[in-house]
Amino acid sequence: MNPSRLPVRCLTSILVLVAGALAGSGCSSSEPAESKYLIGSGSADITGPIVDVPFTGYSQPTHIANGVHTRLNARAFIIGDIDGGKRLVFVVTDLLNVSQEVRLSVVDNLQAKHGDLYSVDNVVVSATHTHSSPGGFRHDGAYREAYFEAVVNGVTQAIEDAHEDLRPGRILLGEGSVDDAGANRSAVAYRQNPDDERSRYENDTDKEMVLLKFERDDGVIGALSWFAVHPTSLTFNNSLVSADHKGFAAIEMEKLLRARAETTDGVVAAFAQSNCGDVTGNLNLDNTGPGDTDYESASIIGQRQLDAAMALYDGASEPLSGGVDHRFTLVDFTDLEVSDEFTGAGSQRTCFPAYGYSFAGGSTEDGGGHPIFMEGMLEQDESIETLVQLVLMPPPVTDEMRACQAPKPVLYPKAAQPPLPIGVAKLGQLALVFVPSEVTTMSGRRMRETISNILGDEVSHVVIAGYSNDYAGYITTPEEYAVQQYEGGHTLFGPWTLPGFRQELARLARALAEGTPAPGSDEQGDLRGEVDSQRVGNDFDEPPEQGAFGDVIVQPEPLYEPGETVSTSFWTGHPDNAPLGGAPYFEVQRQVDDGWTTVATEADWSTQARWTQASRVIPPYDPLDPFAVPPPPINEAFTVSVDWQIPADVEPGIYRVLLHGSTKPAGSASDPFIAATSRFELAPR
Repeated sequence: MNPSRLPVRCLTSILVLVAGALAGSGCSSSEPAESKYLIGSGSADITGPIVDVPFTGYSQPTHIANGVHTRLNARAFIIGDIDGGKRLVFVVTDLLNVSQEVRLSVVDNLQAKHGDLYSVDNVVVSATHTHSSPGGFRHDGAYREAYFEAVVNGVTQAIEDAHEDLRPGRILLGEGSVDDAGANRSAVAYRQNPDDERSRYENDTDKEMVLLKFERDDGVIGALSWFAVHPTSLTFNNSLVSADHKGFAAIEMEKLLRARAETTDGVVAAFAQSNCGDVTGNLNLDNTGPGDTDYESASIIGQRQLDAAMALYDGASEPLSGGVDHRFTLVDFTDLEVSDEFTGAGSQRTCFPAYGYSFAGGSTEDGGGHPIFMEGMLEQDESIETLVQLVLMPPPVTDEMRACQAPKPVLYPKAAQPPLPIGVAKLGQLALVFVPSEVTTMSGRRMRETISNILGDEVSHVVIAGYSNDYAGYITTPEEYAVQQYEGGHTLFGPWTLPGFRQELARLARALAEGTPAPGSDEQGDLRGEVDSQRVGNDFDEPPEQGAFGDVIVQPEPLYEPGETVSTSFWTGHPDNAPLGGAPYFEVQRQVDDGWTTVATEADWSTQARWTQASRVIPPYDPLDPFAVPPPPINEAFTVSVDWQIPADVEPGIYRVLLHGSTKPAGSASDPFIAATSRFELAPR
């Protein structure tokens, strides 16, 4: 039996016996093989504003950021033919989703330096779908130019780093199961799929993780994995910017790998998203679990992915063998004819995109939504129609649209929908399917089957890479769509959405198999330069009445032990008045012979920082007042509270907390400052 296909828990007992020896000796987990690809990896910061910006994943107006738990990153991999042929760029971002405008600007930056080497035909920018990343970088919402630029610049830098890192190397593949890391939150809909189809699968979610290990003569440069689970462990009760459980797994895996002898200094570990449309990490199916708190739940689900990835990393033994090839196109899904081959019901058409009632109801298992809506609503309601017209003033809904979208009762249609990017790539025996949507478990299985049937023996693994290059709601099966759970209400193009995507992906796969060009693209949408930007930060920072900027309000205790939490606070200004550029907001430092060394920042899972103002409190979401408008930003001084939960493996010694703050006087630019707490001792456990 091939160990790369064993369940992770079976692998673990074997691998734990050899992992320490491999790490200590610097040996690879496989025999040296011929270099078959050009490979490179890179990462860069994409953290944007962290205070007074809305989160958009839960669609709650008072879900506003007031600090940072982890920074957000872009992690990039480039894979190219060894002979200088085709290349594929794949980027994983700690974002809710991405936009076509982000990818276009990244490609513009790359082409300014590299010509046509990189283009929309080989650059993929994907998102983990963390719901604790702020909105505002997209042009179709409350757009903030500074945030957009931070994302574009970070993604560009990650790709540039990967480009500079390109060397001949090998790619090893491992595949195994991840237990207890996700549950189907829409089992009612899943059970609508045919019995004979469901009987082919042991579980109602895909438990498989696929991992690629990038290995060169100078060491391992990275690991890239795909596993399907929603990053909603941090619920709408969380107000801190965070990468959620996939960020936990990435941060911790990079730490583990960088401590090993066989890896390069900048080794990158990315946990990409797959077909997680109906999969939640809230295992209690009531917006909680498996931990007692959101952060505990996120770390547990992240740890389970991390354990699986480390086992697959150590056991990866199947080398990718074969060329790099890909096909990309843009498709207008607003009125697409879909053939009987994919509908099984004769020729059908997709619809102009619209949201349904159950979209507003939200996923009950992940916290729900507006109280007057619920999942499974199938009838139009005149009182709801009146309320929607009064509050949202949506574009008009035609009888033709209602008929096309049935049985979905239309809540409101989108104002416009540009063509959407899709793609299929082949890396040796691995096929990657790029879609801009949230694909449910069974939808992903049907997509994979479509691609596998066309590419045949050329591929033995097919991975759905969701949330790629843009965002377009959900993709449910027609059977799931019919019962209008949350995912069906957010399937924008009507009941034939999945057949439409399968049809267009099949065209790309056939072109790939036949070596012919991709089908012609529809015209590309581009909102850059068309949307006004909102500001980040405030007008100016009023000095505190009872102190000065940089003063320590609460000093640390004199003595701590591992496992305890260090808490301190300072007077400071609005953090987003300073340039968004990846510099730390604070540092936890340990005293050494020649000064101080940094042991933690907001880039670590163990820290949290919150900015608050005495006269302005953003209330929690109130289902009885779902359209509540949060209080606008004010110029009052901020208190920033920094917490560090001391890890068990931190060295004892003398410590301090350093704040990198800023103030913005009226009529002037932001002025940075540095402040430090008193020293405190960390005693050995």
